[in-house]
Amino acid sequence: MSATTQQVSNAEQVRDRVHRMWGTVAASWGEHADEVEERAAVVTRTMIDAVGPVAGDEVLELACGAGGLGLAIAEMVSPGGRVVLSDVAPEMVAIAADRATRHGARHAATAAVSSRVLDLEHLDLPDACFDIAVCREGLMFALDPTRAATEIARVLRPGGRLALAVWGPRTRNPWLGVLLDTVQEHTGSPVPPAGIPGPFSLAGDGALAGILTQAGFEEIQVQELAVPTHDASFDAYWRLRTELAGPFKGLLAALPDDQRTLIRETVHTRLSKYQTPAGLTIPGVSYLASARRPDRGETAFAD
Repeated sequence: MSATTQQVSNAEQVRDRVHRMWGTVAASWGEHADEVEERAAVVTRTMIDAVGPVAGDEVLELACGAGGLGLAIAEMVSPGGRVVLSDVAPEMVAIAADRATRHGARHAATAAVSSRVLDLEHLDLPDACFDIAVCREGLMFALDPTRAATEIARVLRPGGRLALAVWGPRTRNPWLGVLLDTVQEHTGSPVPPAGIPGPFSLAGDGALAGILTQAGFEEIQVQELAVPTHDASFDAYWRLRTELAGPFKGLLAALPDDQRTLIRETVHTRLSKYQTPAGLTIPGVSYLASARRPDRGETAFAD
């Protein structure tokens, strides 16, 4: 086996591992879907404003998790529009589909909503088939985010709109950064492991805009959003963060009880400075990018 072939094989193994990892926490995402949407409300509103959905638009949500963003848009593209909720984990797609069914039963004026399994880096879709694509906190987990962005550009129609959000720097997101740092200190291993894209992988200066430029997008704008997290107690914080974070659930479960307890106590101590009478309010920062596919021939982004 050549070195190049071995590298490709290794990359596919890592990709498969990351994809399966999200399937293992899908049930928790379904259970806490309302809490996730409440936390993400500012990001959701800003992303929707960035793409300006109107009646008749066809919309693709990528890395949808429980599908909250796409479902919010569904009411705006009716009549005549449609929304596809997609995720690489079949378990996530099943949860999003169930929520879409219940959403449709509650909202008469909503667009057609469907769901399917799609890999950000290999979208099994025709060229130029959507007016809008949105991806909230998903692109940073792609092994090849430039390829993923290029795929998104390919499936958008000329002039199609994109909005995506990723987490800002680790140091400015202590709600998760403190947890990552503590686990890393106590285990002696990097978190996330080397070669695995993590939540802050696109937080570098200009990284997000650079990827979208390479993918061929135009009218690229990146803004910073303050997104503090709010939890009623440290117990609530710990339960939600450890159940939703794909890499953590298995990692923590594999540790001895005493080590897991020590990690929890250390995180509690470090976050105590964010305690308020109403609970924990911890700073957070997202980067939100909006862009447009150039208004030119439909085959411009075809492979």
